Amino acid sequence: MRQVDGNQSQLREGHTTLAYPGNDPRTSPTGKNGIRWSVVTVAVSVTAAGVLPVFLTAALAVQIRDDLDLSVATLGALVGVFFGVSALGSAPLGRVAERRGWASGIQLAAMGSGLTQIGMATVARNAWTIGVLFIVGGLAAAMSRPAADFALTRSVPPCRHGLLFGLKHAAAPAAVMLGGLAVPGFALTIGWRWAYIAGAVISFAIFLGTPRQQDRAEDRRRLPGGTTPSTPIRILFILAVATALGIGAADALASFFITYAVEVGVGEGSAGTLLAGCSAIALISRLIAGWLVDKRQHVSLLGIGGLLTIGALGLTVLAAGGRQWLIVGAMLGFAAGWGWSGLMTFFVVWANPHAPAAATGITHTGTYVGAAVGPLLIGHLAERTSFTAAWWSTSAMLGTAAILVLGVWLFGRSGGTIAVRNDRISSGDQPRVGGG
Repeated sequence: MRQVDGNQSQLREGHTTLAYPGNDPRTSPTGKNGIRWSVVTVAVSVTAAGVLPVFLTAALAVQIRDDLDLSVATLGALVGVFFGVSALGSAPLGRVAERRGWASGIQLAAMGSGLTQIGMATVARNAWTIGVLFIVGGLAAAMSRPAADFALTRSVPPCRHGLLFGLKHAAAPAAVMLGGLAVPGFALTIGWRWAYIAGAVISFAIFLGTPRQQDRAEDRRRLPGGTTPSTPIRILFILAVATALGIGAADALASFFITYAVEVGVGEGSAGTLLAGCSAIALISRLIAGWLVDKRQHVSLLGIGGLLTIGALGLTVLAAGGRQWLIVGAMLGFAAGWGWSGLMTFFVVWANPHAPAAATGITHTGTYVGAAVGPLLIGHLAERTSFTAAWWSTSAMLGTAAILVLGVWLFGRSGGTIAVRNDRISSGDQPRVGGG
């Protein structure tokens, strides 16, 4: 126990359930004015646009492979390039977003995504050209998430953070869903390159529609502490590793689900529609998780670990069940295996209210490392052995991530330091750390 600002209630450190004070004008840069919906719109949209190039490529893999003569392993390597670049750029670009502001970050991300997709539609002829384009796209994706986190933190009252961070994280399965719909909508009708043209239009619209940012000096005054996270780096690192394993499994599922479904006898159009439906389930699960956070006014690592465990069970069903259990395994895998990440971001943001982009830049490094390595390894494993072995491996990745998260939770329950608070922020102006 320690006292914060003398005249405020005591604050217990070390536990892993974050509760927040609601719509207090002292806590929220929006004050009594509520949600800035124009900012929410571009923050959510740029999160989807940032990863749209790679998820379109994954969904259109069958057609692109036939047209450009690419193997499953090569496709996995290209996905790995995209997210590998994102991993390298996430932490430094998170700091750039803190310094230059979320509006500049969102515009840079939208422009990079749009240019990548224009390139895919016009000059992509082999793995090398796609690799170069994915370097640009990976940097855009690396900027998009911390910039969006920063924008939401500064433009949404705390009592709505859960739902709207859930909405932001629903953008990734939304991108997967758009990729799935692109198969019957573009690839099997007018050609796969037109799907990238449509995606580029979305990205450029985000660039043009980004609202002006309010005064950043006032933003710094409200939430002092510079751009250094307050959560211990070792804790952020452990959560980043867990995130890498979880996202690696989830993105491998999204990247190769259509290829696997076609291999076990599902038609290409039906496989695309099934991917879109499962992605919609993932989207809804993230929204529900965020809504529950707002309703209960806390988020716990125990819940995150539980979702990872259920996701591992879903991938086990997919590995063991074949075509007969395809839908059940996919639904569990997408709902739980994708449903936890918004809660993780919310936990990190509320542990670091003065430096959300810098803190999530570290944990999002895990996001991109997992997204880079996961599809690469799973794609190689599927080609060298079988998809059954690949799905067993993804299940093990989710299970290991759950163990790490629950380990941090137990560490906090036993009194270990999980979140260090800035003494200049009173206990009424920051999330309380409780042991629930």
